[in-house]
Amino acid sequence: MASAHGDVHQWNTLESADGFSLVDPDGLLAEPEYDLGIIMREDPIELLRDGPYQRAHWLAARTGLDATAVWEWGVIERLSTGLLLTSIGLQPIGAQMVSAAEAIAADHAHLP
Repeated sequence: MASAHGDVHQWNTLESADGFSLVDPDGLLAEPEYDLGIIMREDPIELLRDGPYQRAHWLAARTGLDATAVWEWGVIERLSTGLLLTSIGLQPIGAQMVSAAEAIAADHAHLP
């Protein structure tokens, strides 16, 4: 376990001359793959088109992290966020995230 940002998205990322920094006062203790799982939850329709496991593998290769863990966190985050958004009536994105999580989880048997 390590300190993780916990909510990586474009609205809490700053770019400087040295690269990018994540800013958020509420971090958490989790494996580093969790933060990449947050990235995996975004754009559920695009993710299905491009292949979710391929994106997880791409992210893992660039960070030295475990692709399967990134993929698993992505499924969990997509489902939990989709359920939350559905419960508060934020549609169609809530339903899209739940549908994407279901499709990806059903395709788990085809992972390399």
